Amino acid sequence: MKVISVCLVFIFIACSSGPVPNGIIAPDKMQKVVKDIVQVDEYVNSFLLKDTTLDIKKKRSILYEQVFLLHQTDRKQFYTSFKYYQQHPDLQKRLFDSIYNDLNKEKNDTNLHKKIKTIALN
Repeated sequence: MKVISVCLVFIFIACSSGPVPNGIIAPDKMQKVVKDIVQVDEYVNSFLLKDTTLDIKKKRSILYEQVFLLHQTDRKQFYTSFKYYQQHPDLQKRLFDSIYNDLNKEKNDTNLHKKIKTIALN
């Protein structure tokens, strides 16, 4: 539910369509980066916040850096690209719609897998 809320917030931030300029992360790659960032936030909010011994800001920052490294980008390029998408509503809407659909598909696939496993065990 939190993932849906985060995605909806991003959708309402203003952005026009067209090819992205040099230095801006392409939509397909940006989708993967943002999806992983959302999942980091879900992980931090669901599990790490319960651990009062952790520096949550520092841990979140470390996890973000791992996402950037995984996708061969950096914090500066990500935020520059994110700002570009905010200024182009059609691109941003498509970006977040696709993330929302991917996350829902993963959730449905997981639920289906659990059902199949339960049936197989009975």
